[in-house]
Amino acid sequence: MPDALSKTIPIWCAVINRLLFGEMHESHKLGTPKEVVGASEHAQIEALLYGFVDDVKDLGLDLSSLRSVLKKPLRPSWVTHDSTSTHETGPSTHYHTIICCTASRRVFGAEMSEDGYIQGAGDDSEGWSNGLTPTLFWRHSEQLLAAVEVDMPCLIQGLTTTHQDHGAASSDAVKLGLTRLHIGTLSSAAQAEQYDGIVICGDATPSMPDQKAKDETGKRTLDLLCGNGKLGSRALRSQLPRIPPFIASLPDYGSPPKILFVCPTGKDLSVGTALTVLCLFFDNKYRFSRHATSTSIDKALIRRRLALITTAKPDTNPSRSTLQSVHSFLMPRLD
Repeated sequence: MPDALSKTIPIWCAVINRLLFGEMHESHKLGTPKEVVGASEHAQIEALLYGFVDDVKDLGLDLSSLRSVLKKPLRPSWVTHDSTSTHETGPSTHYHTIICCTASRRVFGAEMSEDGYIQGAGDDSEGWSNGLTPTLFWRHSEQLLAAVEVDMPCLIQGLTTTHQDHGAASSDAVKLGLTRLHIGTLSSAAQAEQYDGIVICGDATPSMPDQKAKDETGKRTLDLLCGNGKLGSRALRSQLPRIPPFIASLPDYGSPPKILFVCPTGKDLSVGTALTVLCLFFDNKYRFSRHATSTSIDKALIRRRLALITTAKPDTNPSRSTLQSVHSFLMPRLD
């Protein structure tokens, strides 16, 4: 069983329960599969929970709104090829059951270091899902569950194609909390008239507004010459110094400027640039200032700002290289 199912998810369940359900002490316990996680390792992990809870508290998240939605604590349950009963995976009046299902078989003697678990033997959804995502599954769950297995590949292909076509046509950008910052894909920039400024990361596409359109609408656009992918993430480091003067130059209409950050995926480079602006131009209450902060920025502040982004846009996935570029710019080393 992969660590994500046997340790990571149980850790998050315990941390969330401790944060949201302080009065329900029984839910604070760490639950791990005994056949995978030994008693000693279980105790070591449980001792770390206090620190994890403090780390989440430091992010300054709106836990009260999450508590109003979640209602009940979380409890992990595991389903494998060796499972003989599903009594722990059914609905509960006291808990939300998080089912950790692994498609891999446990082959004893195959990999002694993994206690018989063959890593990657079915747990990578890209190998068998045919493009089906959790969001797409729940949107069409009744149709999928009613289909016979032989028809499943064609059905999934049709659903994913329709979803991709819809996504390509969509130009919606996500607003970050109470700020006027938005993150989207390159197609979002087609709505240039809605924004006071646009920061473009990666290669532009025909859907981008041309120079004439920019001049006619009076909008400001900053093209960061950083390319796409990993090379783009590394090149971002040399482009980030262009952001502060651009933000400071945006027209002042008496309210914070409405700014759009875009990249090919809307999940990586655009997140890095928006994160930079959040750290430089917003205080701890997310009030905008037209002058970049002169105070020092540390990793804790960057984590809090990134938490705002991931809360507003859970599918964000900034690469390690992108985050390293942001850290290098915001926290330059003193020689």
